[in-house]
Formats: sequence, C-alpha cells, structure tokens
Amino acid sequence: MKSISNINCLFSKAGSSLLAVCLAAIMLLSSCEKFVEVEDPPHQLTDDKVFTSDNSATSAMLSVYIAMMNDQFGNSGSFVFFSMSSLAGMSANELTWTQNNTTAPTFQEFSDRKLTPENTYVYSFWRDGYKYIYRLNAVLEGLKTATGMTEDVKTQLGGEARFMRAFCYFYLVNLFGDVPLVLNTNYQENMLLPRAPAEKVWAQIITDLKDAKGMLKAAYPTAERLRPNLYTASALLARAYLYTGKWEAAEQEADGIIQSGVYGSNLPALNTVFKKSSAEAIWQLQPVRANSNTTEGAQFLVLGTTRPNYELTPQMLSAFELGDNRKTEWVGFSDPLNNPTWAFPAKYKAGTGALTEYYVVFRLAEQFLIRSEARAMQGVTKLTAAKQDLNVVRGRAGLLPTLANDQPAILTAIAQERRVEFFAEFGHRWLDLKRTSKVNAEGLYPVPGPEMRANPKLEQNAAYK
Repeated sequence: MKSISNINCLFSKAGSSLLAVCLAAIMLLSSCEKFVEVEDPPHQLTDDKVFTSDNSATSAMLSVYIAMMNDQFGNSGSFVFFSMSSLAGMSANELTWTQNNTTAPTFQEFSDRKLTPENTYVYSFWRDGYKYIYRLNAVLEGLKTATGMTEDVKTQLGGEARFMRAFCYFYLVNLFGDVPLVLNTNYQENMLLPRAPAEKVWAQIITDLKDAKGMLKAAYPTAERLRPNLYTASALLARAYLYTGKWEAAEQEADGIIQSGVYGSNLPALNTVFKKSSAEAIWQLQPVRANSNTTEGAQFLVLGTTRPNYELTPQMLSAFELGDNRKTEWVGFSDPLNNPTWAFPAKYKAGTGALTEYYVVFRLAEQFLIRSEARAMQGVTKLTAAKQDLNVVRGRAGLLPTLANDQPAILTAIAQERRVEFFAEFGHRWLDLKRTSKVNAEGLYPVPGPEMRANPKLEQNAAYK
C-alpha cells in the first residue's frame, strides 16, 4: 500500500519516471487517437528530453487522462468516475448495494453509511487523487524548464495541468476536508506534510482555475471535447465559487459559459446527453479499455430480469415528479412487472462493444442550475431570473414551470432539481448534502488507515477517532 510518500518515491525511480509514463501514453495513443493527433516522439528518450518537443510533452499530459480511464474500479481505483457515481451515490442514499457482506464488505460500509479507515475504496480515493496530482506537478515542473516547445503548446499544457490539479483537489477536499496540499514532486518535503486547512485548499483550487482560464483557449485542442478548454476551467470554477458561497462570481462564470454560444441556446434531448457526440458536454473523457464504454454502463446496466447490484433506493425513485421524462429515459427496470422496485441508473446505455459513449464530466445543465442557485442566493432582485434558469432544466425534462415564489421555496426547488438531474452522476447529491449542511460530521470520509500509519502528522476526522 502506498502513502503520499510512497507515491513520490515510486515516481522518483527510473522505472516509474515521467518518461515511463509518457512512453506508456504513446503506446496507448493508437487506441485513443481522438485525444490528440501527434507524431510519436523519438524512440529513445531520457527524462530531460520529455519536454523538448510538443509531441513528447503532450504525451506526458495525455498520460494522466489515459491513466484515469485505464484504472480499474477497485484495486487501482477510478478516483472520481464510477467510484463517485456508485460509492458516493450510496452515501447519499441514491443507491443501495443489494449483495451481502461476504460478497463485498467494503461496499456494504458505503451502503450502510458506516465507513471505517481501513475501507479499501476510501483509500483508493485518496491514493489515486495524489497519484494524479504527482504526475500533474511533474508536468508543471517540466514545462518550467522546457526547451524546444512552441509557446502555444506550452501554455495549453500548463493550463490543462492546472485545471486537472484543481479537479483532483476539488474531490479530495470535498471527500476528506483538510488534506495535504502537495504542489511539487519533492518527496522528502511531501512525505510528512500535515493536512492543510480546507480554506487553503479551496484557495489553491480557485487560483489554479483562474490561471488555467488565462492559459486555455475557447477552442478545444481536439476535434472532440476530450481535452479542457477555457470553458471547462470556467465550469469547475463556477462550481468552486458556488461551493464556497461566492454567489456573484459563480453567477458570472456560469453565465459566461451559457452565453458563449459554444454549447447551443437550448438543452438537447435527454437521450443524447451521454453520447460521445453530446451537444451538452463541456468536457468529456474517452474510455480507453478495449471493447468497453464507461464503467457506469458496464456496472449499472442489468441484462435480463435479475436484481441490480446497484439499486436505486425507494427514496430516489419517489423523488421524480409525475411526468418527469428523466425517470423514463435515465432509469432502467430489470423486472418491472414482478419487481417494480428493481431499478438502476441508465444514463449510460452501453457497457461493452463499439465506443458510443464518453464520460460527460461537465455539462451545460449544471451551469443553468449553478446560475439559478447563485442568483437566488443574492436575494429578491434576482429571484425571477433564478426561476427562469430552473425552468430551462425542468422544461427539458417535460415538467411545468416551478410554482416556487420566495427565496426559501426557490432554493428548495433548485435542490430538488439537482437531485433528479444529477442522480448517480459523479457524487453530485452527496456533495450537495455536505455543502448545504444536510449531513453531520460523518459527511467527511475517514483519512485512510495506511496514510495515518505512514504519516504521524495526519489527524483523523472527528467522526472516526
């Protein structure tokens, strides 16, 4: 098991250097051509040559995306993709694990909301987050001394790395609260870092995202939306401002995306949202494993009339209003006649086979709801505009405009809309419950036991002492 210090030591060795990561990325590019079209760097490379050409430096950055998509759920983790959708979905009472403790006791801890520091999936969130942060720090350090690269590519990669580091820290700080703030690859400095206050981590997230916005262009660097652009950074920045109570700034960021025209003037049909050609997608990631689409498609979908392993709870099913087309389009039933509660998430509809779906990481509907909530929080003068944004999302689902009229009622309606729009999707519901103080101290996950034993400067979260 690898602590932060173990991860830093691992990547400092020649066998696991950034060069090795870069070469691994190059080998995978043949199956992931849409990430970027580059010529292979020279066959023989040394670490100090990774950042001497646009091609090899780009491959180093691509290796992070590929690793996120190549890691398996479980032993290697998937950080915030299926792990957040399923495990945080259990924490939020969206999903229940229908098997037994013998089959998967660590799953049962999430389903029962009784986590322990030794839970291997909790450890995967922490370990994999810092694994990617290390690689991103290595990219940023390499770019500082890069020679032979064009300024445009250097700037683009610097923006991507800062965005991705903020992305990783966003989930770490939301899941664990105070976390070590690692901003370089010096393992001797990082191996015994204490937990930084959450406020400091949030400040770094916002700084990285503002820097990324200044470095990224509105145009995507690929034909598809598989690498971040300016609006991708803005999407996460809008969310960060919302989570930290900066209402005017959240409204401004979301408004910039909506008004850009890049993503259309209306939300597209529900059955297109999670396709690889999704018009709503602000940022996607492409699955890279052979003959596979998303892990959600592989794990959530049920063939035949068997009971789902990941079953939507009665509370989640009853949250949909009568006539909500999201329940029709995004919820599956494996045995509707005999077992009408055997329901499962069906946003992604392809498990194996030809690649038809990409992970949709950020999408336009969230920006409407961010802008709606940010406007409502600013008081009476913006309540009408807040309702208009809310009704855009409701209208796409086939629902009538909200009847809410005052600030408390509108905020309640927005929270409800987020619940049914983002169920089983990147842990949105769990993070919403946490940020609005709807859960107690156990809203934070425990600091993993292996980290506590490796670093005596870490303190455990209060609910797990």
